Order: sequence, then structure tokens, then C-alpha cells
Amino acid sequence: RAADSAAFLHLDLAVENGTGGLAPARPLTWQVEYPGQDPEAQKDKLVWEIQVSERDVRALVPLVQELEILNTAPLTGVPRAVPVKLVAVEAGGGVAELTEPPGCESADKQVLQVSDACDAVFVGGKESRGARGARVDFWSRRLHASLRFTVWAPLLPLRVQLGDTALEQVRGWRLPGGPESAPAEAEEPGEEAERRARGCRPQYQRTAVRVLAHFVAHPLDGGRHLAYLPGPDWLLDVTHLVAGRTRVQDPRVA
Repeated sequence: RAADSAAFLHLDLAVENGTGGLAPARPLTWQVEYPGQDPEAQKDKLVWEIQVSERDVRALVPLVQELEILNTAPLTGVPRAVPVKLVAVEAGGGVAELTEPPGCESADKQVLQVSDACDAVFVGGKESRGARGARVDFWSRRLHASLRFTVWAPLLPLRVQLGDTALEQVRGWRLPGGPESAPAEAEEPGEEAERRARGCRPQYQRTAVRVLAHFVAHPLDGGRHLAYLPGPDWLLDVTHLVAGRTRVQDPRVA
């Protein structure tokens, strides 16, 4: 039984050449022979893979400066990235660089992505939602590690807020301008005044425009309960992020 198992064999292995850090796994093939066993009998061979290293590496540690990402890429078109540094930690507490390229993968690419070189996690604007606890896995040979991020994504559609929804022409206030305002030939004083009146354009009221958005994180279990940043009653002002892309639907009106 497994509970009663005991060690019955100890092997001392020697490596002649230096490995230069983490080395590929070395195969070790062996078989067990019993006294009195027929030499011609079929013997089962076992193959082990032994990780050979000049250092006693115990853990793979990904280092980041933040575990929370505000995904503004859908609003700006500019990706947001968090650099990742992967290091190996030895038994004595020493930290060493990896000698081989690591592997990595995002558990949910609809929330968060990871670069091919495993040196950054990022949101590029194609993600469809946010989440709390979005996992990114890293590995290097037998070592594995994970990071969990909170990603806040804008809840669409955005909200547009106007200071005044009714704008009118300002009576008695006209500004110079227009194609007819430029002088042509010599004019009589009365004709010049009439031309200037025709060349003035009317002045209208103005109002401030603000664009607001909820930033939310979806549950990983697929539920509908959203987490809001910083709460459901709060809207974040994203006017400065979308001002360059904001347009009036009918420019003949405003």
C-alpha cells in the first residue's frame, strides 16, 4: 500500500561536465534484475528524466510592479502593458537570471494577454471584458508560477453629459468672417458697411461636453454580477481619452 511504502534504493549520480545553469533534462534508463531470474527473460526498463543544474533552483518568480490594470485601450486604441521580470530563486535565497526562454499563457485572452517573450502582460483593445483574478501562467522546465491580475474594462456604451441641452443664437452678436468679408474693389462708404454686415456670421451659445464611463470587472465563473470601480454609483470622466474621436452626428446642427 502507498501508506506503507518505504525507500529501498538510493542512487548517487555524478555529472562530469558543467551544465552552465539550468540544463535540459537528462534521460536515465534502468532495470531491476532478481537473483535466479532467467537471463533471457523479458525485462521492463524504466526511463527517468533528471533535471541537472549547477544550482539548487527551487522556484520561478515573476516580478511585476502592479497587479491592477485599467483597460483604456478600447477608448484610445493605445495598448497598456505591465512589464514582467522572471527570475529563478535558489535554495540559499539567491536570485538568478533564466538561461532559457520561458513559456507563458493567459488563461483568458478575452480579458488579458501576454507577450510572446513573456516579458509583459497587456491589453490591446480587442478584449471583451474585465475580470478579477485573471490568471497568467509562466513556466521554465519543471518550474511553474502564476500571477493573478484585476482588469477593469469600460462598460459600453459611454455616457455623454451636456451642460445645456438647448442652445440658441445670441441675438445682436455677430462675428466677422465668411467669404464675403474680404474687400474686393474700392467701395462707397455705404456699400462697405453693407458688405461687412453680410460678411458677419451669427454667434450661438456653447456648452461643455463630458464623456463618462463605468469601469467593471466580470466574474470568472461567467456570472452576471459585476464589480464596479470604485463603486456602482461612480462614473469616471474619460473625456480627455476620447476627445479626439468625439464627433457630432449631424454637423449642420452643432
